[in-house]
Amino acid sequence: MRLITLLITLVFFSSSLWAQKDEKEKENELSNSTQFLIENLVEDSDGENFDFGTQFEYLEEYRKNPLDLNNATEQELTAFGMFSAIQIQALLLYRKRFGQIFSLYELQGVPTFDVKTIVRLTPYIAVAATKEQEKMNFGKMFKFGRHQIFARYQRILEQQKGYKPGTGTRYLGSPDKFYLRYRMTYKDRMSLGLTMEKDAGEEFFTGSNPQGFDYYSGHFYLKKISKHVHSIALGDFQVYFGQGLTVWGGFGIRKGAQVLNIKRISLPIRPYTSVNEALFMRGAAGHFRFLKENNLEVTVFGSFRQRDANIQSELDSLTDDLDIEVSSLQDIGYHRTISEIEDENSIGFLTSGARVRYTGKSWHVAGNFVYNYLTNELKKEKPALYQQYDFIGKQSLNASIDYSVRYRNIQFFGETAVNEKGGIATLNSLLAELDPRVSIAVLHRYYDKKYYTLNGNAFGETSDASNESGLYIGLESRLGAGVKMSTYFDLFRFPWLRYQVDAPTQGYEVFGKLEYSPNYFVNTYAQYRFERKGKNLSNNLTHIDQIINHDKHNLRFHFGYKASSQLALSSRIEFSFYQNQEFNQGFMIYQDVVIKPKIIPLKMQLRLAFFDTDNYDTRIYAYENDVLYAFSVLPYYGQGLRYYFNINYRINQYLTAWFRFSQTYFVDREVISSGLGEIEGRTRSEIKIQLRAKF
Repeated sequence: MRLITLLITLVFFSSSLWAQKDEKEKENELSNSTQFLIENLVEDSDGENFDFGTQFEYLEEYRKNPLDLNNATEQELTAFGMFSAIQIQALLLYRKRFGQIFSLYELQGVPTFDVKTIVRLTPYIAVAATKEQEKMNFGKMFKFGRHQIFARYQRILEQQKGYKPGTGTRYLGSPDKFYLRYRMTYKDRMSLGLTMEKDAGEEFFTGSNPQGFDYYSGHFYLKKISKHVHSIALGDFQVYFGQGLTVWGGFGIRKGAQVLNIKRISLPIRPYTSVNEALFMRGAAGHFRFLKENNLEVTVFGSFRQRDANIQSELDSLTDDLDIEVSSLQDIGYHRTISEIEDENSIGFLTSGARVRYTGKSWHVAGNFVYNYLTNELKKEKPALYQQYDFIGKQSLNASIDYSVRYRNIQFFGETAVNEKGGIATLNSLLAELDPRVSIAVLHRYYDKKYYTLNGNAFGETSDASNESGLYIGLESRLGAGVKMSTYFDLFRFPWLRYQVDAPTQGYEVFGKLEYSPNYFVNTYAQYRFERKGKNLSNNLTHIDQIINHDKHNLRFHFGYKASSQLALSSRIEFSFYQNQEFNQGFMIYQDVVIKPKIIPLKMQLRLAFFDTDNYDTRIYAYENDVLYAFSVLPYYGQGLRYYFNINYRINQYLTAWFRFSQTYFVDREVISSGLGEIEGRTRSEIKIQLRAKF
């Protein structure tokens, strides 16, 4: 039966576009595949603080060193990030039943793996016979390692208020933004790098930054060192434990179009190569494996770094010591004004932790421990009522147990955590394949109002895993002939007060997407999302706070067509409706064009968009193509048009250049933005220039 399936899929694929592509054309499309996958992950993020660049780099590393589907463990398959838990479950069952996979074509015989998924993942996956791990050889690594250098320049062309002479509070640096990075890698075994960045408005080789750049980040990472030493990280790194209730570095998928992707799992430590100045550890970490089958894993880490914080300093009249009070931690990473510089690196942040995991044939259990110590006490002099259960003090402690069990096409997983105040958080989920064409995900969460974590990022309406309970149900149906329907319903409750919500509230969210992709050339879908949340009544003249429902609807129609290997088109129209005390609405329409001439190594991405929204509540987010490792998920609001073009030109086998220009023109205002970012006029323009050298 397996041989027949393989022969049929071989015949089918040999007549498809995938099998017809030559290697050169396939290589040119690899970054496009990476971009498509990332776009699907972040399209519905609504501009949240996700570390898109790091996720992009992970995928690009898999492009250079494809994931071996025959030898990858469940943890490695999930850390890949592009398979749903149900697909991983189906693949493991297939391997157990039939043994080694001989060809990627054979994946057609694995339930839940459709042609489109296989085609898009082909650059990142491979099948190979079981082989012995190459021994660690530093001489070979440094001799045959790959080197990359990135240099990027970025600037808003119009003058902003913060750069005008004579302004009281102003930006101390220039409006130029600089980014410089070096990285050396050897397969997936070693990574060595240094990243530097100066944001617009920050000083450069002067003032608060006599050393040059405002931000420096370096790392050294080794993987698969020996049978028992899996990985070591020095310098800057990220830590991933459980489902994110204690610590989770960076990118954390929540509700979105990939309705089954609710399970978080990653290799416990990874090198940090991005520029977000808050989402990383700085120190050392190690991941070790023991016992005959390496099914006992131990991860330990220690980190100490300076963090930005909102501070108030006061001179003690008795001791002449300077008392520093910290009201909150910051994560924006800007140091442009005197007040921002005063808050820079104002508090020491020590974090240490450990994880012990035991894996059986179809289950695992793990214990996690994370300890934080702040060099200055975090406290609020006059906390608002909703802040009553926020973290204060110098020390915090989080401990948890995470677990999973798999039986045939059903998987149960979860995590339960506690902090030093006795606050409880628990997340438990069930994933099941009801039919070869129908899969379901059910997730329940309960986060006590007394629970907090300084390093976590868990599934929910917010990422801080506090003051929330909810039930999520996602359903995916593969109806055949290229038709797929995805939907979810999420019911949530906030048992305590929140910012601008002066009472316990509840709400719900509904999502539906109908997608039609009959072949490699066409992708079209219709998508609807509705969310209801309670918020304070604004302009309330009574002494009693009133809560009213805020309803938001989004309706999207998208059509993508790959006309040829040189031309691709995407069209979208999206509507937004917002109802609270009054009704507001908006719409956005855009046309994307991607051109790749055959005669020159150039790629051009263009967009023209028109938008008309009543206010910021009806804003519409859209992903924008950008230079490599830079990402844009921007809100379109007000009235106007926006366009950009992004050009990628390969100068030779060593050098590649990017140039991007974008401009927004508003018809409903003559002043854009506010504060120090204010621009007098109707346009906001930005350029980016990037150069990559690899050798």
